[in-house]
Amino acid sequence: QPRVAQLFAISQRGELLYPRPTQVLNVNERNFLLSASKMFTTQALLDAVNQLEVPIDSNSALSKPPDQFRESSGWFGWYWDGGLQLIFWQRRPNGIIVGAALERARWMADLITELPDTTGYLETDLKGRSTSSVSTGDTQFRLTNGASETIYQWGIYAPTRGALPLCEVPVVSPLQSWRLQAFVAPQIVGAGNGKRWATWAGFLLAIGLGLTAMAWVLYRDYQKTINEARQQVTFVNQVSHELKTPLTNIQLYAELLQKDLSVLSTEDSERPLARVDVVISETQRLGRLINNVLSHARKKRGTLHPILRSRVPDELIQSIIQRFIPSLEAVEIEVDLKLGANRLQRFDSDFLEQVLGNLISNVEKYAACGKLLRIESSQSEKELVVLVEDRGPGIDSHRRAEVFRPFTRLTNQISSSSGTGIGLSIARELCRLHGGDLQLESTEKGCRFRVHLACEIGQQRSPKT
Repeated sequence: QPRVAQLFAISQRGELLYPRPTQVLNVNERNFLLSASKMFTTQALLDAVNQLEVPIDSNSALSKPPDQFRESSGWFGWYWDGGLQLIFWQRRPNGIIVGAALERARWMADLITELPDTTGYLETDLKGRSTSSVSTGDTQFRLTNGASETIYQWGIYAPTRGALPLCEVPVVSPLQSWRLQAFVAPQIVGAGNGKRWATWAGFLLAIGLGLTAMAWVLYRDYQKTINEARQQVTFVNQVSHELKTPLTNIQLYAELLQKDLSVLSTEDSERPLARVDVVISETQRLGRLINNVLSHARKKRGTLHPILRSRVPDELIQSIIQRFIPSLEAVEIEVDLKLGANRLQRFDSDFLEQVLGNLISNVEKYAACGKLLRIESSQSEKELVVLVEDRGPGIDSHRRAEVFRPFTRLTNQISSSSGTGIGLSIARELCRLHGGDLQLESTEKGCRFRVHLACEIGQQRSPKT
């Protein structure tokens, strides 16, 4: 099957959602954006999609809310790098268009393998059995592109320069700009050659049908792949939601048990409390994993947005640290806090909690050998900044961009800590949705992440009476 050269996503208004030009791009993403930039800036793909599928109750694709779109898919051809590129697109119910640019060399090679060899072809009956061989010594067939350049030809007959084809037919979508041409030697075009001409015409029709079948197979395979991927995402999302409720109950009752045990004597409660601490720690870790999966799914659906409330950032940071204290102490990591964000500020506490939870969890899993976790906070009238630093093995400079890519892990060794590879990706996305960013800064040893959120100073608390 043809390989995918690059995936992309655009909004219902033609804004490029992925890959984003403002983000760190790999070589393939950068080359794709440079080559296909006009397809997005001129909104050619969006216009082609809107011609085939418009909102249910409107003639304008931009005047209705996202839930007014029907799910649809199709093919689109666009020219870059000196040739026709094939794009398979699908519009989601929320209006977002996801697409896949096929690898040109691969689909061209697959197409040519479906065409006859350069010397002749065999006639077959309905059961595929060979009936006779037809020489192409007095004919030539050509497949030409939109610029009338010959892509492939077969038959040893050589028409004179500038000769016109006896007939030509267009190729079906998505290659509708291409043509199939038949050249026939002049001496055999005339009376008495009806049977031979019928053979050529039938052959040309068969090639056309073959290309049509190939286009249908491509469409069917990609549609099947996309449907399977959608089902998998939906399944994971549903399972994550189902796990959320029992996990919350487990954590609640574990904390209640911890409270009950704390009133007993030290001798009677020491070992049970240690075991309850493990239960609470593991439920918190599983909770972070589920939250990452749910956030990833919400981001894909375009429903992930910050909810701003007034809160003191340092109070939230201290409560987050307290939940990690047992697991950090278990691996002998010292916590160094330098907190300077003690004024009320309007921000999404769930966003910040998930971001810091992922960063601290990574220190616990990957940088425990450094024995240090340093967290600093500061705030101004327009922003909140939190630095999370460790003294672990660090990340090579040439691989720093990789850690923010979804489902990417820097090592696949069995002995390494487990993970889904979406924690840092989600953390950065949450920061950017909050008007800020998450950056990996240069440091002599270990890693230092800078969390930046755009948020204003909130209303001051009323003094306690």
